[in-house]
Amino acid sequence: MENAAYISPKCFFGSNKMHFGKGTFINYASFFDGSADIWIGGNCNIGMDCRFITGTHLIEDPSRRAGRYIAEPINIGNGCWIGAGVTILPGVTIGDGTVIGAGAVVTSNCENNSIYAGVPAKLIRRID
Repeated sequence: MENAAYISPKCFFGSNKMHFGKGTFINYASFFDGSADIWIGGNCNIGMDCRFITGTHLIEDPSRRAGRYIAEPINIGNGCWIGAGVTILPGVTIGDGTVIGAGAVVTSNCENNSIYAGVPAKLIRRID
Protein backbone atom coordinates (compact mmCIF):
# COMPACT_ATOMS: atom_id res chain seq x y z
CA MET A 1 0.00 0.00 0.00
CA GLU A 2 2.93 2.39 0.57
CA ASN A 3 3.41 2.85 -3.19
CA ALA A 4 -0.25 3.53 -3.94
CA ALA A 5 -1.93 6.93 -3.73
CA TYR A 6 -4.17 7.24 -0.66
CA ILE A 7 -7.44 9.13 -1.00
CA SER A 8 -9.36 10.04 2.17
CA PRO A 9 -13.17 9.94 2.39
CA LYS A 10 -15.52 12.71 1.27
CA CYS A 11 -13.43 13.77 -1.74
CA PHE A 12 -15.33 14.71 -4.91
CA PHE A 13 -14.12 13.74 -8.38
CA GLY A 14 -15.96 15.39 -11.30
CA SER A 15 -14.59 12.95 -13.89
CA ASN A 16 -12.07 10.20 -14.49
CA LYS A 17 -9.43 12.71 -15.66
CA MET A 18 -7.47 12.38 -12.40
CA HIS A 19 -3.89 11.12 -12.34
CA PHE A 20 -2.17 10.52 -8.98
CA GLY A 21 1.45 9.44 -8.51
CA LYS A 22 2.62 6.76 -6.12
CA GLY A 23 2.87 7.69 -2.46
CA THR A 24 0.55 10.70 -2.78
CA PHE A 25 -1.88 11.43 0.06
CA ILE A 26 -5.17 13.29 -0.52
CA ASN A 27 -6.82 14.49 2.71
CA TYR A 28 -10.54 14.71 3.50
CA ALA A 29 -13.14 16.64 1.50
CA SER A 30 -10.96 17.82 -1.38
CA PHE A 31 -12.75 18.78 -4.62
CA PHE A 32 -11.46 17.89 -8.09
CA ASP A 33 -13.45 19.66 -10.83
CA GLY A 34 -12.34 17.33 -13.61
CA SER A 35 -13.37 19.43 -16.61
CA ALA A 36 -9.75 18.96 -17.75
CA ASP A 37 -7.00 16.61 -16.60
CA ILE A 38 -5.51 16.97 -13.13
CA TRP A 39 -2.00 15.53 -12.73
CA ILE A 40 -0.56 15.16 -9.24
CA GLY A 41 2.95 13.72 -9.01
CA GLY A 42 4.31 11.15 -6.61
CA ASN A 43 4.89 11.64 -2.89
CA CYS A 44 2.65 14.70 -2.64
CA ASN A 45 0.54 15.67 0.37
CA ILE A 46 -2.74 17.43 -0.33
CA GLY A 47 -4.38 19.05 2.71
CA MET A 48 -8.04 18.79 3.60
CA ASP A 49 -10.67 20.81 1.75
CA CYS A 50 -8.51 21.74 -1.24
CA ARG A 51 -10.11 22.73 -4.53
CA PHE A 52 -8.69 21.91 -7.96
CA ILE A 53 -10.72 23.99 -10.43
CA THR A 54 -10.07 23.20 -14.10
CA GLY A 55 -13.11 24.93 -15.62
CA THR A 56 -13.94 28.62 -15.96
CA HIS A 57 -15.73 31.07 -18.25
CA LEU A 58 -14.47 33.83 -20.49
CA ILE A 59 -15.63 37.31 -19.46
CA GLU A 60 -18.06 38.51 -22.09
CA ASP A 61 -20.64 41.25 -22.62
CA PRO A 62 -22.71 42.86 -19.84
CA SER A 63 -25.85 40.86 -20.61
CA ARG A 64 -24.03 37.73 -19.35
CA ARG A 65 -20.49 38.20 -18.04
CA ALA A 66 -19.83 34.46 -17.58
CA GLY A 67 -19.42 33.66 -21.26
CA ARG A 68 -18.07 30.65 -23.12
CA TYR A 69 -16.94 27.77 -20.89
CA ILE A 70 -13.30 26.70 -21.12
CA ALA A 71 -11.19 24.13 -19.26
CA GLU A 72 -7.44 23.89 -18.71
CA PRO A 73 -5.42 21.16 -16.94
CA ILE A 74 -3.71 21.45 -13.56
CA ASN A 75 -0.24 19.92 -13.06
CA ILE A 76 1.32 19.36 -9.64
CA GLY A 77 4.95 18.17 -9.57
CA ASN A 78 6.49 15.43 -7.43
CA GLY A 79 6.99 15.89 -3.69
CA CYS A 80 4.70 18.90 -3.28
CA TRP A 81 2.82 19.87 -0.13
CA ILE A 82 -0.49 21.65 -0.74
CA GLY A 83 -1.81 23.08 2.55
CA ALA A 84 -5.40 22.85 3.80
CA GLY A 85 -8.03 24.93 2.02
CA VAL A 86 -5.90 25.79 -1.02
CA THR A 87 -7.65 26.62 -4.31
CA ILE A 88 -5.78 25.97 -7.55
CA LEU A 89 -7.24 27.57 -10.67
CA PRO A 90 -7.28 26.37 -14.32
CA GLY A 91 -4.04 26.01 -16.23
CA VAL A 92 -1.72 26.19 -13.20
CA THR A 93 1.50 24.17 -12.97
CA ILE A 94 3.18 23.78 -9.59
CA GLY A 95 6.83 22.70 -9.79
CA ASP A 96 8.46 19.78 -8.00
CA GLY A 97 9.06 20.11 -4.25
CA THR A 98 6.92 23.22 -3.84
CA VAL A 99 4.89 24.10 -0.74
CA ILE A 100 1.61 26.03 -1.02
CA GLY A 101 0.52 27.61 2.28
CA ALA A 102 -2.91 26.91 3.75
CA GLY A 103 -5.75 28.98 2.30
CA ALA A 104 -3.78 30.22 -0.71
CA VAL A 105 -5.42 30.82 -4.08
CA VAL A 106 -3.01 29.77 -6.82
CA THR A 107 -3.71 31.75 -10.00
CA SER A 108 -0.40 31.29 -11.85
CA ASN A 109 2.47 28.83 -12.20
CA CYS A 110 4.79 28.17 -9.24
CA GLU A 111 8.53 27.45 -9.45
CA ASN A 112 10.20 24.24 -8.26
CA ASN A 113 11.33 24.03 -4.62
CA SER A 114 9.65 27.20 -3.41
CA ILE A 115 7.07 28.31 -0.86
CA TYR A 116 4.00 30.24 -2.00
CA ALA A 117 1.21 31.69 0.16
CA GLY A 118 -1.55 34.27 0.11
CA VAL A 119 -4.46 35.42 -2.03
CA PRO A 120 -3.39 35.40 -4.75
CA ALA A 121 -0.44 33.10 -3.96
CA LYS A 122 2.94 34.85 -4.14
CA LEU A 123 6.48 33.52 -3.89
CA ILE A 124 7.62 33.68 -0.25
CA ARG A 125 11.04 32.07 -0.68
CA ARG A 126 13.00 29.37 -2.49
CA ILE A 127 13.97 26.23 -0.55
CA ASP A 128 16.56 23.49 -1.09
